[in-house]
Amino acid sequence: MRVGQLVQLVLLGTIWGSSYLFIKVAVEGFPPVLLVEGRLLLGAAVLLAIRWWTRQQWPACAVWPHLVVMALVGNVVPFLLIAWSEQHIDSGLASVLNATTPFFTVLFAVLAFRAERITWGKAMGVGLGFVGVAVLSGADLTAFRSASTQGQLAVLVSSACYGLGFAYARRFLRGAPLALAAAQIGLAALLLVPLVLASGIPGDLRPTLPAFLALSALGVVSSGMAYVLYYRLIASAGAVVASLATYLMPPVGVTLGWAVLGEPIGWRLLVGVVLILAGMAVVQGRSGWLALRRTGRLPVPAED
Repeated sequence: MRVGQLVQLVLLGTIWGSSYLFIKVAVEGFPPVLLVEGRLLLGAAVLLAIRWWTRQQWPACAVWPHLVVMALVGNVVPFLLIAWSEQHIDSGLASVLNATTPFFTVLFAVLAFRAERITWGKAMGVGLGFVGVAVLSGADLTAFRSASTQGQLAVLVSSACYGLGFAYARRFLRGAPLALAAAQIGLAALLLVPLVLASGIPGDLRPTLPAFLALSALGVVSSGMAYVLYYRLIASAGAVVASLATYLMPPVGVTLGWAVLGEPIGWRLLVGVVLILAGMAVVQGRSGWLALRRTGRLPVPAED
């Protein structure tokens, strides 16, 4: 890996990992529905402009119904769940719980789409990851009335949505990557409009400057430029190298939550991070890397 590619990889992992900090700050000034809609509109504007500049061809007509599914499962629902959850849990914890996405991807790919077969290694990796979740949460996940528990469960459901989205994209999406990303984010923004109109604008809405800046960073950087960087890294270094950015998300999320917001870092969080990252490494083991090398592509990324 060249130095420039390493810099891009670290930058991509930092962007994805910092999304949880931005959400935590932005949700203090915007309700989740408005936060997500603003994020999607900004991201769509960036991606549509870049698609126009690069002249990438729009997907075939048969692909658009699948893009609607991806917009719902891969953007609208998980974005709303994560934004709501961070009203009740720390941003660092959300970043670690959301790192369980690869485990759900394997489960959906095996059970729902029959796209691959389960192996002992993958089964051990998935099990190791969910042990990490259990260590993180302790007995909290059994106390369903707790706001903290509900927040953690919301993040896990968002991870399941991302996992379903990855498996679905691998099975059904074909086309120029940036055009696919622009279409998906644009559709997600349109699909959320009825909910925004139904929710209305809160009369006491007074977003602070930090919340506005965090929302802008989420839209322009995390939901816009990150896609460009991701596909540029795939083109220059390959899908395997680009996927390594996902390993940086939990450490970056936890570190920023601690350094900027003063969120505590306890032993459960540290052990949970290690177990989940170890599970990711096992799931995306040698067979997974070889498969990625053969296909040369990854599905549209699910950032934060």
